[in-house]
Amino acid sequence: MTRVASSGMAKGRRPKACPCGSGARYASCCQPYHAGGEAETPERLMRSRFAAFALGDGAYLLRTTHPGHPLSLRPPDEAIRELSTARQRLRYLDLTVHDAREDGDRGQVLFTARVFERGRDVSFTELSDFERVDGAWRYLDGLTAPALDAPPDSIDAFLERLE
Repeated sequence: MTRVASSGMAKGRRPKACPCGSGARYASCCQPYHAGGEAETPERLMRSRFAAFALGDGAYLLRTTHPGHPLSLRPPDEAIRELSTARQRLRYLDLTVHDAREDGDRGQVLFTARVFERGRDVSFTELSDFERVDGAWRYLDGLTAPALDAPPDSIDAFLERLE
């Protein structure tokens, strides 16, 4: 399990520590993906998407969404605006990755995101599904539950809890 608190960022500046919680500097962690690079694994894509939510990078979030996801069917400008402005009401504090799997062109990542909306804890645990499209990983969908006091440490344990 990997857990590192993200650091805040002053308005208009990029953070030094990456918001994805890797412990690395943003410039050498998620920034290359946000600048147009492609994540090598589903976990890297999920971490870079968390960082994009924290930074309000709606263009990246839309670009890395699977074409079969309902968000991809909306007008791009509208989707990007909505994704970019979510940061105004939500604070993405930290991320804990519990488990990740990759099988060919499919992948899953189980994580807990600590998020607050206007001072209210709206944290959640999610099992995200990813699929490779034209060689690039894309977020397909996710199974979300409220954050658990004792989150499962594996995808199988998470699925068992939901049964």
